[in-house]
Amino acid sequence: MSADSAMREVVSQAYAQRRDAWESAAVRIKHWLKQQQKGLLKDKDISRLDVDGHRIKDPARTIAKLVEKTADDPELRISSPRDVEDHIRDIVGVKVLCKSPRDQKMMFDSLRDPEQLGAFVLIEQKNYVDPPKPSGYRACHVTLQIPSDQGAPVFAEIQVKTRLQDAWGELTHEDMYKPGAAMKPSELHGEFARAMANMLATVDDMADTLAVELSALTNPDLDTGVPSATDSTIEVKVRATGPKYALAVDGDGRQGLIPAFAVRKLSDSKGTIKVNDFVSVDDRLRVTVEEDSKGLYYIPRELA
Repeated sequence: MSADSAMREVVSQAYAQRRDAWESAAVRIKHWLKQQQKGLLKDKDISRLDVDGHRIKDPARTIAKLVEKTADDPELRISSPRDVEDHIRDIVGVKVLCKSPRDQKMMFDSLRDPEQLGAFVLIEQKNYVDPPKPSGYRACHVTLQIPSDQGAPVFAEIQVKTRLQDAWGELTHEDMYKPGAAMKPSELHGEFARAMANMLATVDDMADTLAVELSALTNPDLDTGVPSATDSTIEVKVRATGPKYALAVDGDGRQGLIPAFAVRKLSDSKGTIKVNDFVSVDDRLRVTVEEDSKGLYYIPRELA
C-alpha cells in the first residue's frame, strides 16, 4: 500500500471511529458558548454575539493538511486515528459571529479566561486580527480540549469573527483556495482579497465607533425614575421602532428617541428587552421630555 493510500485509510478510520465523539463535543461547546454569550451580554443586546453552528472538517481537507505536514516534516508518521487528531486539531470547528471588533475582543478574552473554561483546556490561541494573515484573513482562533465520554478528549477550534470578517471569506471565495480545494490563487485574486479585507476592516472600525455612539444616545445619563403624576407631559406619535429604541414625533414635528431603559421600567421586565415588543408604529404615548447635548428623549409615562 502506498503512503498516500495508507494515510487515506487511517483518516477514514478516524472519521468512522470518532465522528460521534466529535459531534457530541461540538454540541457541548455550542451550549457552553451560548452560556458565555448570555453572561457577557447580560441586560444588553444578545444579538451582538451569535453562535453560528459547527462543522466537521471534510476528510479531503484533513488529508490535504496531513500531506502538507508530512511534506514539511519527512519524519512525521500518521499511523493511527489518534495521530490524525493530534496533528489536525480543527476537525471540529465552531464559529462565533460578532457585530463589532470590540465584541470580538470581548469574546476572545472570555475564551481564554481560566475561570470561564471549567473542564475545558486551552491548547492554543491565535490572533489573526492584529496582524492579519498575508491573505487578508482576519479572525481570532482558540483551540480547546474537550473531555469526552466516548474515549479520548476531543480537540476543537472556535473561530471568533466579525460579520464582515466572515463575509470576506464569502466574497473572496476563500473556500476555493484552501489546501485540498480546487483552485490556486492568482496574483490578482490575492491583491483584490487583501484590498477587500482592508476596506472591510475600516468599515468594521467605523461601525464600532457608531455603535459606541448609539449606545451613549440610547442609554443617556438621565433621571431614570418613572415620571410622577405631577410631571408635565405631552403626547407623541411613534414613527419607527426597533429592538433598542423607538422614534416618536410631537405635535410640533420634533422627533425624539424613546430609549429602551424607559420602556423596560414600564414593562416590569428583567434583563434585555426589545422595544418593538412593547411599542408599535402609530402608538400614541404620554411622555415627559428630556434633552441634553446628545439629543431629545421622550420618556413614556405608560405603554399603549
